[in-house]
Amino acid sequence: MQIDWTVLTYFVIGLFALNGFFRGWWKEAITTAFLAFLVFLLAQPDFAASFVELVNTILQTVWSVLPTSLTSLLQNSFPGGPVSGVSANAIRIDPSDGNTWLLLLIVVMAVAILLGRMTLPAGPGGGYQVRPVGSLLGGLVGGLNGLIVMNLVREYIEGRNLPGSAAGLPTEIAARSASTPFAVASSGVSIQAVNVPSTTIMEGYLPWILMIIGGLVFLAALKTRVGMASKDGFRKINYKTPMGYKKY
Repeated sequence: MQIDWTVLTYFVIGLFALNGFFRGWWKEAITTAFLAFLVFLLAQPDFAASFVELVNTILQTVWSVLPTSLTSLLQNSFPGGPVSGVSANAIRIDPSDGNTWLLLLIVVMAVAILLGRMTLPAGPGGGYQVRPVGSLLGGLVGGLNGLIVMNLVREYIEGRNLPGSAAGLPTEIAARSASTPFAVASSGVSIQAVNVPSTTIMEGYLPWILMIIGGLVFLAALKTRVGMASKDGFRKINYKTPMGYKKY
């Protein structure tokens, strides 16, 4: 089966832009910050390896206090894949496995969405409603998030910038350029991506530009939402209504 990667990218960008239009720019900014961190991990594979090693240390500590029945269940549930090295003593995540980062991308997106809902609730009864300007900005930021997500997925599949290995996913990968499409074959199902752009967000200074944009957008979100107020000689955190929103 063939998939036009460019058309798929446009489709995903459109979905993210539509979602951002309804959510507003502030919630999309939270997602942008998390995605910028994932771009940073790709741009700095040594730091990414250290980050995963820290996670493995935490997992090993948690693993040591879990009951035997639960550790046995995990051993049977994860014989391989992104969670590798499962034994009676420890559980480890493989930083060179593309599945690890695809799973992390899903977790990051879920956390960003939940954090956005918690910090800026919607609906009557103390919630916030997005205004037209917030929707327009949200569509732009959401489209950017969709572009970053598609490029991250491509990088994780190809595995060129993964720490410690260039194997990517534990599947058959062929080609890594616009002239030669890449393909993934697993469990008897073959998917070939065609019309793949020759450049990704990891080319040249693009990752640093995206990281700067992500940082600036996140700082703008903080500045328009959180402030400091003084009263009776004390300072307290004051939560403001972000630009492009109104409170019910």
